[in-house]
Amino acid sequence: MPRLLPLVAAFLSLAFLAAAAAASAKEAPAYIAIGDSLAFGVGASDPATNGYVTVTYEALHRSERYRQRGLDLVNLGVPGATSSDLLLPGGQLERAVAEIRERQEDTSSADDNVEIITVNIGGNDLLALVTADSPCLADPQSTECEQRLQETLDTLEDDLTQVLRSLREAAPKADIVVLDLYSPLSGRGGAAELVADLVVRDINAVTERVVSDLELRVKFVSVHSLFRGRAAQLVSADNLHPNDEGHAVMAEVVLAAIESREPVFPEGLMTPAAAEETAQLPLGEGGLLPVSRDDESGGTSLPLFLAVAVPASLLGLAAVAGAYRAARGR
Repeated sequence: MPRLLPLVAAFLSLAFLAAAAAASAKEAPAYIAIGDSLAFGVGASDPATNGYVTVTYEALHRSERYRQRGLDLVNLGVPGATSSDLLLPGGQLERAVAEIRERQEDTSSADDNVEIITVNIGGNDLLALVTADSPCLADPQSTECEQRLQETLDTLEDDLTQVLRSLREAAPKADIVVLDLYSPLSGRGGAAELVADLVVRDINAVTERVVSDLELRVKFVSVHSLFRGRAAQLVSADNLHPNDEGHAVMAEVVLAAIESREPVFPEGLMTPAAAEETAQLPLGEGGLLPVSRDDESGGTSLPLFLAVAVPASLLGLAAVAGAYRAARGR
Protein backbone atom coordinates (compact mmCIF):
# COMPACT_ATOMS: atom_id res chain seq x y z
CA MET A 1 0.00 0.00 0.00
CA PRO A 2 2.75 2.55 0.82
CA ARG A 3 4.16 1.97 -2.64
CA LEU A 4 0.87 3.09 -4.15
CA LEU A 5 0.79 6.41 -2.37
CA PRO A 6 3.16 8.19 -4.78
CA LEU A 7 1.10 6.96 -7.72
CA VAL A 8 -2.13 8.10 -6.10
CA ALA A 9 -0.59 11.48 -5.33
CA ALA A 10 0.65 11.83 -8.90
CA PHE A 11 -2.78 10.89 -10.26
CA LEU A 12 -4.54 13.40 -8.03
CA SER A 13 -2.04 16.06 -8.99
CA LEU A 14 -2.60 15.46 -12.69
CA ALA A 15 -6.36 15.44 -12.18
CA PHE A 16 -6.16 18.75 -10.35
CA LEU A 17 -4.06 20.29 -13.11
CA ALA A 18 -6.44 19.02 -15.77
CA ALA A 19 -9.41 20.44 -13.90
CA ALA A 20 -7.66 23.77 -13.52
CA ALA A 21 -6.81 23.85 -17.22
CA ALA A 22 -10.39 23.03 -18.12
CA ALA A 23 -11.66 25.76 -15.84
CA SER A 24 -9.41 28.35 -17.47
CA ALA A 25 -10.11 27.24 -21.06
CA LYS A 26 -12.41 29.36 -23.22
CA GLU A 27 -15.54 27.26 -23.56
CA ALA A 28 -18.01 29.75 -25.05
CA PRO A 29 -18.00 31.79 -28.27
CA ALA A 30 -17.17 35.47 -27.97
CA TYR A 31 -18.36 38.94 -28.90
CA ILE A 32 -15.60 41.53 -29.35
CA ALA A 33 -16.40 45.25 -29.26
CA ILE A 34 -13.99 47.78 -30.76
CA GLY A 35 -14.44 51.51 -30.51
CA ASP A 36 -14.29 54.67 -28.47
CA SER A 37 -16.26 56.06 -25.53
CA LEU A 38 -19.53 54.84 -27.04
CA ALA A 39 -18.34 51.23 -26.94
CA PHE A 40 -17.03 51.84 -23.43
CA GLY A 41 -20.50 53.04 -22.38
CA VAL A 42 -19.82 56.70 -21.55
CA GLY A 43 -23.02 58.67 -21.11
CA ALA A 44 -24.99 55.79 -19.65
CA SER A 45 -25.97 55.94 -15.99
CA ASP A 46 -23.78 52.85 -15.51
CA PRO A 47 -21.42 52.27 -18.45
CA ALA A 48 -20.74 48.69 -17.33
CA THR A 49 -24.40 47.69 -17.57
CA ASN A 50 -26.25 50.26 -19.70
CA GLY A 51 -23.77 50.96 -22.49
CA TYR A 52 -24.87 49.77 -25.92
CA VAL A 53 -22.22 47.03 -26.05
CA THR A 54 -23.30 45.50 -22.74
CA VAL A 55 -27.01 45.82 -23.59
CA THR A 56 -26.32 44.08 -26.90
CA TYR A 57 -24.31 41.37 -25.17
CA GLU A 58 -26.95 40.68 -22.51
CA ALA A 59 -29.68 40.36 -25.13
CA LEU A 60 -27.55 37.99 -27.20
CA HIS A 61 -26.68 35.96 -24.11
CA ARG A 62 -30.40 35.44 -23.45
CA SER A 63 -31.19 34.63 -27.08
CA GLU A 64 -31.90 31.18 -28.46
CA ARG A 65 -28.55 31.29 -30.27
CA TYR A 66 -26.51 31.61 -27.08
CA ARG A 67 -28.78 30.60 -24.21
CA GLN A 68 -27.28 27.12 -24.02
CA ARG A 69 -23.87 27.74 -25.58
CA GLY A 70 -23.02 30.83 -23.53
CA LEU A 71 -21.26 33.94 -24.80
CA ASP A 72 -18.16 35.81 -23.63
CA LEU A 73 -17.82 39.59 -23.95
CA VAL A 74 -14.46 41.19 -24.77
CA ASN A 75 -15.04 44.94 -24.75
CA LEU A 76 -11.89 46.69 -25.99
CA GLY A 77 -13.50 50.14 -26.32
CA VAL A 78 -11.35 53.04 -25.10
CA PRO A 79 -12.74 56.54 -24.44
CA GLY A 80 -11.09 59.09 -26.71
CA ALA A 81 -9.87 56.55 -29.26
CA THR A 82 -9.46 57.72 -32.85
CA SER A 83 -9.34 55.50 -35.90
CA SER A 84 -5.53 55.73 -35.87
CA ASP A 85 -5.43 54.66 -32.22
CA LEU A 86 -7.00 51.34 -33.21
CA LEU A 87 -3.87 50.51 -35.21
CA LEU A 88 -1.27 51.34 -32.57
CA PRO A 89 0.99 48.53 -31.31
CA GLY A 90 -0.87 46.85 -28.49
CA GLY A 91 -4.02 48.69 -29.57
CA GLN A 92 -7.52 47.41 -30.04
CA LEU A 93 -6.99 45.80 -33.45
CA GLU A 94 -3.90 43.90 -32.33
CA ARG A 95 -5.64 42.74 -29.17
CA ALA A 96 -8.75 41.70 -31.08
CA VAL A 97 -6.78 39.67 -33.62
CA ALA A 98 -4.79 38.03 -30.81
CA GLU A 99 -8.04 37.04 -29.07
CA ILE A 100 -9.45 35.65 -32.31
CA ARG A 101 -6.36 33.56 -33.02
CA GLU A 102 -6.03 32.31 -29.45
CA ARG A 103 -9.57 31.01 -29.58
CA GLN A 104 -9.08 29.45 -33.00
CA GLU A 105 -5.97 27.65 -31.79
CA ASP A 106 -7.59 26.48 -28.54
CA THR A 107 -8.20 22.75 -29.03
CA SER A 108 -9.94 22.31 -25.69
CA SER A 109 -13.23 23.50 -27.17
CA ALA A 110 -14.77 23.37 -30.62
CA ASP A 111 -17.20 26.19 -29.87
CA ASP A 112 -15.17 29.11 -28.52
CA ASN A 113 -14.43 31.22 -31.60
CA VAL A 114 -15.19 34.91 -31.95
CA GLU A 115 -18.56 35.07 -33.70
CA ILE A 116 -19.55 38.73 -33.35
CA ILE A 117 -17.52 41.94 -33.70
CA THR A 118 -18.88 45.48 -33.49
CA VAL A 119 -16.95 48.58 -34.50
CA ASN A 120 -17.78 52.23 -33.83
CA ILE A 121 -15.18 54.89 -34.55
CA GLY A 122 -14.84 58.36 -36.03
CA GLY A 123 -16.27 60.65 -33.37
CA ASN A 124 -12.89 61.64 -32.00
CA ASP A 125 -11.52 62.04 -35.52
CA LEU A 126 -14.28 64.61 -35.96
CA LEU A 127 -13.48 66.36 -32.67
CA ALA A 128 -9.90 66.83 -33.85
CA LEU A 129 -11.27 69.54 -36.14
CA VAL A 130 -12.09 71.69 -33.11
CA THR A 131 -8.96 71.26 -31.01
CA ALA A 132 -7.06 74.36 -29.93
CA ASP A 133 -4.50 73.96 -32.71
CA SER A 134 -7.06 73.44 -35.47
CA PRO A 135 -6.89 76.01 -38.29
CA CYS A 136 -10.66 75.69 -38.58
CA LEU A 137 -11.10 77.63 -35.34
CA ALA A 138 -8.88 80.48 -36.46
CA ASP A 139 -10.21 80.69 -40.03
CA PRO A 140 -12.92 78.24 -41.16
CA GLN A 141 -12.58 79.24 -44.81
CA SER A 142 -8.81 78.90 -44.96
CA THR A 143 -7.01 76.45 -47.18
CA GLU A 144 -5.46 74.98 -44.04
CA CYS A 145 -8.90 74.18 -42.62
CA GLU A 146 -10.00 72.52 -45.82
CA GLN A 147 -6.80 70.49 -45.87
CA ARG A 148 -7.27 69.46 -42.22
CA LEU A 149 -10.77 68.23 -42.98
CA GLN A 150 -9.64 66.26 -46.02
CA GLU A 151 -6.73 64.74 -44.11
CA THR A 152 -9.13 63.69 -41.36
CA LEU A 153 -11.46 62.01 -43.83
CA ASP A 154 -8.63 60.31 -45.73
CA THR A 155 -7.08 59.01 -42.52
CA LEU A 156 -10.39 57.64 -41.29
CA GLU A 157 -10.99 55.87 -44.59
CA ASP A 158 -7.53 54.28 -44.63
CA ASP A 159 -7.64 53.29 -40.95
CA LEU A 160 -11.14 51.83 -41.01
CA THR A 161 -10.36 49.90 -44.19
CA GLN A 162 -7.27 48.38 -42.59
CA VAL A 163 -9.14 47.52 -39.39
CA LEU A 164 -11.99 45.77 -41.18
CA ARG A 165 -9.72 43.91 -43.59
CA SER A 166 -7.62 42.61 -40.70
CA LEU A 167 -10.67 41.54 -38.74
CA ARG A 168 -12.23 39.80 -41.72
CA GLU A 169 -8.98 38.00 -42.52
CA ALA A 170 -8.62 36.85 -38.91
CA ALA A 171 -12.29 35.90 -38.45
CA PRO A 172 -13.73 34.94 -41.85
CA LYS A 173 -16.99 33.62 -40.40
CA ALA A 174 -17.73 36.29 -37.79
CA ASP A 175 -20.54 38.82 -38.02
CA ILE A 176 -18.88 42.23 -38.23
CA VAL A 177 -21.18 45.19 -37.57
CA VAL A 178 -20.10 48.80 -38.14
CA LEU A 179 -22.03 51.78 -36.77
CA ASP A 180 -22.09 55.29 -38.17
CA LEU A 181 -22.25 58.50 -36.11
CA TYR A 182 -25.18 60.52 -34.83
CA SER A 183 -25.13 64.28 -34.37
CA PRO A 184 -25.13 65.06 -30.63
CA LEU A 185 -26.61 68.50 -31.34
CA SER A 186 -29.46 67.42 -33.63
CA GLY A 187 -32.61 69.26 -32.67
CA ARG A 188 -30.80 71.81 -30.51
CA GLY A 189 -31.12 74.51 -33.15
CA GLY A 190 -28.74 77.24 -34.27
CA ALA A 191 -25.62 77.25 -36.38
CA ALA A 192 -23.85 74.72 -34.16
CA GLU A 193 -26.44 72.07 -35.05
CA LEU A 194 -25.97 72.71 -38.76
CA VAL A 195 -22.18 72.55 -38.49
CA ALA A 196 -22.32 69.31 -36.51
CA ASP A 197 -24.73 67.76 -39.00
CA LEU A 198 -22.53 68.73 -41.90
CA VAL A 199 -19.31 67.32 -40.46
CA VAL A 200 -21.06 64.15 -39.28
CA ARG A 201 -22.39 63.69 -42.79
CA ASP A 202 -18.87 63.80 -44.21
CA ILE A 203 -17.60 61.31 -41.61
CA ASN A 204 -20.54 58.96 -42.23
CA ALA A 205 -20.06 59.12 -45.99
CA VAL A 206 -16.53 57.79 -45.49
CA THR A 207 -17.78 54.97 -43.26
CA GLU A 208 -20.43 54.01 -45.79
CA ARG A 209 -17.89 53.98 -48.59
CA VAL A 210 -15.58 51.66 -46.67
CA VAL A 211 -18.26 49.16 -45.64
CA SER A 212 -19.65 49.07 -49.18
CA ASP A 213 -16.69 46.85 -50.14
CA LEU A 214 -18.44 43.51 -50.62
CA GLU A 215 -15.26 41.57 -49.90
CA LEU A 216 -15.38 42.78 -46.30
CA ARG A 217 -18.85 41.27 -45.79
CA VAL A 218 -19.65 43.87 -43.16
CA LYS A 219 -23.08 44.75 -41.81
CA PHE A 220 -23.63 48.51 -41.63
CA VAL A 221 -26.10 50.10 -39.23
CA SER A 222 -27.01 53.77 -39.18
CA VAL A 223 -27.92 55.40 -35.90
CA HIS A 224 -27.93 58.90 -37.33
CA SER A 225 -31.54 58.92 -38.44
CA LEU A 226 -32.62 57.57 -35.05
CA PHE A 227 -31.03 60.52 -33.24
CA ARG A 228 -32.09 63.16 -35.76
CA GLY A 229 -33.89 65.96 -33.95
CA ARG A 230 -33.83 64.00 -30.70
CA ALA A 231 -30.63 65.01 -28.91
CA ALA A 232 -32.67 66.30 -25.97
CA GLN A 233 -34.14 62.81 -25.52
CA LEU A 234 -31.23 60.53 -26.43
CA VAL A 235 -28.06 62.47 -25.55
CA SER A 236 -26.72 62.74 -22.01
CA ALA A 237 -26.11 65.91 -20.03
CA ASP A 238 -22.59 66.20 -21.46
CA ASN A 239 -24.19 67.03 -24.85
CA LEU A 240 -21.96 64.47 -26.54
CA HIS A 241 -22.62 60.86 -25.49
CA PRO A 242 -25.86 58.84 -25.53
CA ASN A 243 -27.86 58.52 -22.34
CA ASP A 244 -29.44 55.21 -21.34
CA GLU A 245 -32.17 55.58 -23.97
CA GLY A 246 -29.61 56.50 -26.62
CA HIS A 247 -27.49 53.46 -25.83
CA ALA A 248 -30.64 51.30 -25.90
CA VAL A 249 -31.48 52.58 -29.39
CA MET A 250 -27.96 51.79 -30.59
CA ALA A 251 -28.08 48.31 -29.07
CA GLU A 252 -31.37 47.49 -30.76
CA VAL A 253 -30.18 48.36 -34.27
CA VAL A 254 -26.99 46.35 -33.71
CA LEU A 255 -29.03 43.36 -32.50
CA ALA A 256 -31.36 43.66 -35.48
CA ALA A 257 -28.38 43.57 -37.85
CA ILE A 258 -26.87 40.53 -36.12
CA GLU A 259 -30.21 38.70 -36.12
CA SER A 260 -31.14 39.80 -39.67
CA ARG A 261 -34.42 41.40 -38.67
CA GLU A 262 -36.03 44.80 -38.44
CA PRO A 263 -35.38 46.83 -35.25
CA VAL A 264 -38.15 46.79 -32.67
CA PHE A 265 -38.28 49.75 -30.29
CA PRO A 266 -40.39 50.27 -27.16
CA GLU A 267 -43.23 52.74 -27.58
CA GLY A 268 -41.99 56.29 -27.14
CA LEU A 269 -38.38 55.45 -27.93
CA MET A 270 -38.74 55.81 -31.68
CA THR A 271 -40.61 58.34 -33.79
CA PRO A 272 -42.50 57.03 -36.85
CA ALA A 273 -40.36 59.16 -39.17
CA ALA A 274 -37.12 57.79 -37.75
CA ALA A 275 -38.41 54.24 -38.01
CA GLU A 276 -39.34 54.80 -41.65
CA GLU A 277 -35.88 56.19 -42.45
CA THR A 278 -34.21 53.22 -40.77
CA ALA A 279 -36.19 50.80 -42.93
CA GLN A 280 -34.80 52.49 -46.04
CA LEU A 281 -31.12 51.87 -45.32
CA PRO A 282 -28.56 52.34 -46.71
CA LEU A 283 -29.28 56.05 -46.62
CA GLY A 284 -26.28 57.24 -48.62
CA GLU A 285 -24.86 60.75 -48.34
CA GLY A 286 -23.44 59.84 -44.95
CA GLY A 287 -26.88 59.14 -43.55
CA LEU A 288 -27.90 62.77 -43.84
CA LEU A 289 -29.95 64.96 -46.08
CA PRO A 290 -27.76 67.66 -47.62
CA VAL A 291 -27.62 70.83 -45.56
CA SER A 292 -25.99 72.85 -48.31
CA ARG A 293 -24.73 72.01 -51.78
CA ASP A 294 -21.80 73.22 -53.80
CA ASP A 295 -23.11 73.39 -57.36
CA GLU A 296 -19.70 72.91 -58.95
CA SER A 297 -18.56 69.88 -57.00
CA GLY A 298 -21.94 68.32 -56.24
CA GLY A 299 -20.89 68.10 -52.59
CA THR A 300 -20.79 70.31 -49.55
CA SER A 301 -17.90 72.64 -48.84
CA LEU A 302 -17.27 72.72 -45.11
CA PRO A 303 -15.08 75.85 -45.09
CA LEU A 304 -17.58 77.78 -47.22
CA PHE A 305 -20.46 76.65 -45.07
CA LEU A 306 -18.68 77.56 -41.86
CA ALA A 307 -18.02 81.02 -43.19
CA VAL A 308 -21.74 81.49 -43.73
CA ALA A 309 -23.03 79.63 -40.67
CA VAL A 310 -21.21 81.69 -38.05
CA PRO A 311 -17.70 80.40 -37.19
CA ALA A 312 -18.46 80.99 -33.52
CA SER A 313 -20.55 77.81 -33.58
CA LEU A 314 -17.30 75.88 -33.81
CA LEU A 315 -16.31 77.36 -30.49
CA GLY A 316 -19.39 75.76 -28.99
CA LEU A 317 -18.36 72.37 -30.34
CA ALA A 318 -14.83 72.98 -29.09
CA ALA A 319 -16.16 73.75 -25.63
CA VAL A 320 -18.05 70.45 -25.54
CA ALA A 321 -14.98 68.55 -26.75
CA GLY A 322 -12.74 70.39 -24.31
CA ALA A 323 -14.98 69.61 -21.37
CA TYR A 324 -14.97 65.94 -22.33
CA ARG A 325 -11.19 65.79 -22.63
CA ALA A 326 -10.75 67.60 -19.33
CA ALA A 327 -13.05 65.15 -17.61
CA ARG A 328 -10.99 62.18 -18.78
CA GLY A 329 -7.61 63.82 -18.28
CA ARG A 330 -6.53 64.24 -21.88
